[in-house]
Amino acid sequence: MPRHWNCHFPTPEDSKSTSVPYTKQQLDEFFKHHDTNGDKLLSKEELKKAFDDLQSRNPGFRAGRAMGKADTDGDQHISQQEMEALLNYAVGIKYRIKA
Repeated sequence: MPRHWNCHFPTPEDSKSTSVPYTKQQLDEFFKHHDTNGDKLLSKEELKKAFDDLQSRNPGFRAGRAMGKADTDGDQHISQQEMEALLNYAVGIKYRIKA
């Protein structure tokens, strides 16, 4: 393999990672924390910031997908009634807590 290729192959040390996936309850608290204006709704911008803080590679895309999956009334906000769908979406992505 040429030296300039910077490839990483998993090693036994990698499998000892201490990161674990967020639980639905943890994500619920996490998203509630990102309701920066306190209106009990999550806007696309608040979602984008939340996904950025979860270290998403493309938080804008994730926020848009989350809106598409959870915003059932089409008001461009995630309400408390729509939170379950948002949480199911986020849990499915398997964001991990970095230890």
